[in-house]
Amino acid sequence: MEIELSDVAFEASVWDLKRTFGAILHSDEFHNADPKSPRAVNFKVTLNPGAGGVRNNGSGFLILPSRKLGDRLLKRVYEEGKPITVNGRKLRLFRSKRPPGRGLRETLEKTPYLEPDEEEKREQKLNRLDLGLHVDKVQFGVFYRRPEEPMTAPRVFSNEYEISHRDKGAGFLWFEYDHKLIRIQLGDRMTEEIGNNIAINFSNIRRLAIGMDFGNPFVCFDLLTPPMLERERFNRTLTGNDWRDQRKFRQRLDSLTPAHAVVAPYAHHLRVIMHNEADILKFRELCEIAEVQRPILANIEAFCRGFFAPKQLHKFHLWLQQFSWPVAFQIEALLRGGFLNTEDILGYFRVPLEKLYKDMGGQAAIVLRNFCEAFRTRNPKDSAADCLRRAMPENGKRDKASRMAMRKFEDHEERETRDKDMGKFQCHHITFTPTRVILEGPYVSVSNRVIRQFAGFEDHFVRVDFRDEDRLQYRWAREVDGTTLLTERVGGILKNGFELGGRRYEFLAYSSSALREHAVWFMNPFEHPTQGFVCAQHIRDSLGDFTNVIKQPSKYAARLAQAFTATDPSVSISRDQWEEMEDLESEQADYLFTDGVGTISQELGDMIWEALCTAKESLRRVDLTPHAYQIRFLGFKGVVVIDKRLKGIKMRLRPSMNKFEVPDMDIAPIEIARWFDRPGTSYLNKALIMILEDRGVEQKAFLKLQDVAAAQITTASDTITSTMLLLKAHNLGQSFNIPWILKALRAAGLGMRGEPDSPAGDLGDTFLRSLLIFAQHHILRDIKHGARIPIPDSYLLVGVADEGPVYQKEGVEDVFMLQEGQIYACIQNEGDEEPVYLKGTVSISRSPVVHPGDVQRVRAIGEPPAGKACFFRGLKNVVVLPSVGKRSLASMLGGGDLDGDLYSIIKYDPLIPIAHANPGNYESVGTRSLPDGRDSTVDDICDFIVEYINSDVLGLLSDRHLIIADQSKEGTHDPACLELAKLCSQAVDYPKNGVPVDIFDSPKLLIREKPDWKKAEDSDPRDTDYYFSSRALGELFRSIDLNNLKLPPSPAPLPNGALVLPTPREQPLSDVISIALRPFVEGQLYYFENADRNVAEMTALFQRYEQELRYICVTHALSDAPDIRLQEEEVVVGTILAVCSQQRWRRDRMHRMRLHSSELVRDVRRRLYQPADVLNPEQGELLYGLSQAWLAWDFGQRNRSVFGARSFGLVALNVVLDTLSKLGALVV
Repeated sequence: MEIELSDVAFEASVWDLKRTFGAILHSDEFHNADPKSPRAVNFKVTLNPGAGGVRNNGSGFLILPSRKLGDRLLKRVYEEGKPITVNGRKLRLFRSKRPPGRGLRETLEKTPYLEPDEEEKREQKLNRLDLGLHVDKVQFGVFYRRPEEPMTAPRVFSNEYEISHRDKGAGFLWFEYDHKLIRIQLGDRMTEEIGNNIAINFSNIRRLAIGMDFGNPFVCFDLLTPPMLERERFNRTLTGNDWRDQRKFRQRLDSLTPAHAVVAPYAHHLRVIMHNEADILKFRELCEIAEVQRPILANIEAFCRGFFAPKQLHKFHLWLQQFSWPVAFQIEALLRGGFLNTEDILGYFRVPLEKLYKDMGGQAAIVLRNFCEAFRTRNPKDSAADCLRRAMPENGKRDKASRMAMRKFEDHEERETRDKDMGKFQCHHITFTPTRVILEGPYVSVSNRVIRQFAGFEDHFVRVDFRDEDRLQYRWAREVDGTTLLTERVGGILKNGFELGGRRYEFLAYSSSALREHAVWFMNPFEHPTQGFVCAQHIRDSLGDFTNVIKQPSKYAARLAQAFTATDPSVSISRDQWEEMEDLESEQADYLFTDGVGTISQELGDMIWEALCTAKESLRRVDLTPHAYQIRFLGFKGVVVIDKRLKGIKMRLRPSMNKFEVPDMDIAPIEIARWFDRPGTSYLNKALIMILEDRGVEQKAFLKLQDVAAAQITTASDTITSTMLLLKAHNLGQSFNIPWILKALRAAGLGMRGEPDSPAGDLGDTFLRSLLIFAQHHILRDIKHGARIPIPDSYLLVGVADEGPVYQKEGVEDVFMLQEGQIYACIQNEGDEEPVYLKGTVSISRSPVVHPGDVQRVRAIGEPPAGKACFFRGLKNVVVLPSVGKRSLASMLGGGDLDGDLYSIIKYDPLIPIAHANPGNYESVGTRSLPDGRDSTVDDICDFIVEYINSDVLGLLSDRHLIIADQSKEGTHDPACLELAKLCSQAVDYPKNGVPVDIFDSPKLLIREKPDWKKAEDSDPRDTDYYFSSRALGELFRSIDLNNLKLPPSPAPLPNGALVLPTPREQPLSDVISIALRPFVEGQLYYFENADRNVAEMTALFQRYEQELRYICVTHALSDAPDIRLQEEEVVVGTILAVCSQQRWRRDRMHRMRLHSSELVRDVRRRLYQPADVLNPEQGELLYGLSQAWLAWDFGQRNRSVFGARSFGLVALNVVLDTLSKLGALVV
């Protein structure tokens, strides 16, 4: 209802009226705290502007969401005699003759009320920032010091490229508060058609400086990453529709001009010459208003040095040709990472680098990789020359040890042990941003079928990522069109390849998971001793016959991607040991019950597990054998599950698993993408909570679970067992085997402070306690930011099909089968004596959940009846879905299938939804074929990748769905949410069907402000951007306070790897763990204390470990900033605690960091203890391993104030405890 207002005080603001009406409409007189409708009523106030647009003319409107509310307000004023006064003046209210617009009325009905104070504060800031400053020149360049100068020496700015607008009067700088950026626009709207923009995010500014240079007022931007470059057409045609007119009118660029394109990859810092001195003072004032760091007053000299002029770059690349590719890669990394410029490399460092290569050959790459890391973590007193000197192998005692370690890197022992784990290899990583090329590695990555085929040629394959300047995935603001940038930059690299270090690389393919990360494989063609000349096309042609999908680029590429899935090799089988069988269809033949699932015999399953255990010794500690594996085999992909009716070595696959034809092979390998040996933990998440709340689950059920989870986290330090279980449940500390170490220490008699039955005393190790605090912070942060709350009596299981109908068809009598609406699940965790059969009503869902019907109620049958033939009898840690009925259960759960999807089974009664919701039923949009009907080429695949990166909006759609569900009174049942659920389903299928979603035509947010639980994903949240959410997510978010956990300090890495081993202040091996282990060690070695000279022999191994740990801390940090690195505890625990707006990037870095650190630990273990037969080590080998590990543990304890020594000691302690266990001295 719309109410006219008159007699409004002229000086009154909209916010004055909102506060007055809010006090009335939100009082008990109007607002009853109905638990079904807890929101305060929303309304809108507008005032008509006065003459000249200043203040108001004394009139306006109050818009309410309902007529009933308006009538009640008018009755209060006129019948009850309660006038409304604002600024000392009584308002007059009249019923308006016109109804409010339907869209506005619905918005007020659905959306929450926002406090006017925050809105007023934001508007005041916008008014004060509505000012442009005149820019004369913009200079792109680098800050530099000479190589011999320390970091404390003043920096100089080298102007590598300049744009002048001094004579045009058309360069302007202004602040965009809502977008959190500073924009510099170059171009005259009156005389020019096109203008260029330089956009600098607030968060991208590392330092700001202002000053005067020979009468020129300047602002210097020291940036973390290059700014965004854009172009816009000034005088474009407008339609009058603001939503359309403000869409995609700016074009993202990789450079401003051809001349700028030459220097852009190397020089991205800015020096802006303002028009007069008053401008820089005003700039400083605007920074304060916009909450940007205050610029310092500095004298920064500027010169044109031409470090990256075409001639200099040409000379550099000619000189680079003398080096082998791995060495050239590292030198390129020094230049492209901004550590050195061409003058440094071709001048001061030329002779040292050439001598290094002459002396060490390819091993120089290791020194140079460490040099890159050392440069980022150097001491302020060190110069670039100091960094190299300390990394060189001629530098004293440490360098002798380094030389020994590097020799070992490529010796026979290294080759032999590396070959044992064919599932990994050392991979170089290249990231292309709009302007830069970022080089990383090599470090360990998971291998695949193709790369294993070319063992010894791994460095001809590189992983290439396409990302924005901040290393996050491309995201376009509404006004930005990134299509041209992606087509030219990404598409150009994909189609034309690139040259690096003297090699030419060409696009090969991608894996499905890599595509989601916007990553692909490139390769450099090479001559193979048996296969001859190998190029990308040769490899693609050898993978199989893709005739049935060759006209559909997305599907053709998806089929190729199967060969590049990260897998572990297992066993090979002959052609007579596998066969195909028919799929099982639903009654309506629209769905397959067996989509993606086959069977294997028990004998073959045992062979696969034995092969995996041989390659991964840690798996032998698992006392459970998987009953299902996710595989890649020839052109097949999917899951195979044990069928005990099959005898011998047998595998049965289905047509739904066969994605392309491969020529018959007498023997073919089974590759394992994943194995399912234990049940996963089922967790709540934001989307699931939102849907369950809308389906009748009470908020208190979620809050109770979160309180229980938080209590378990904070009390985890009460006992060793609770600490161990917490780490294990959240998959933390696995690379360093921390849970097992704690279990073994408990067996040795240690306990937490005050823990009973601890004859060896209190485990007072400060590092282990520090690790627990980091783990607690990680888990609590996941709970607060992601609502990741463990659910009791609930499990995450891989889905398989009931093969009962196949049994019947093959003549088996009296078969017990699951019926529609039933499931079977039998759970057995490690250490459980008996399995648990789930029975009764449960809910089942599959991530991601978006539609209200993505969660279904089903009945778990418990243990199958005796006396009947039953396929799934005895299957553990899988969920078996029925193979009868009108529709497959998997398809009801967000369009799932059985080729590896994990299903969440919730038996916890308070979370089982009360209200029913039909599953989503989305019609297929088909698969996009080439319009001219021709066969796809690799260029068509490249075009699809570009389109995918531009249209990868699943995360944005899911995010928008959650926000609208929070903003709307109807929650996930809001029509906008249902439409978004449909679009999410389409986006999930996009990588395969090639049909993109246009996010700009999707439903929009109901209001600008976001719920307060979104603050977690903002590195610099502002109160004016958020509202108080009354949904369960808001209550959960606000009830966790991360400030209560203070992270302990970690020893900082010593500069450039310098190792100063301190003289121990305590008696060696006097710590509580050493004392507790004394009787066990003495009982085997007949001594306890180590000789100093023997302990010192561990120096070389530690330095090798410490150097790689440094590299892990620098390389896998979320930011490239030189002062940002991971702490030692983060690596050991396996977490990254830094805030990141894209959780996918954080998860990817965590995965890489864990893989890298686990390989480092594995390497140290091998060097301490490597028996000839891992399964049956001899006693002499065990005793030798114990003695070496005891020395290493002693070394770590003596030097625990040195970065890396504490975690090095943990690696050694793991070997000590392991050997004691295998010797029978310690029962774990």
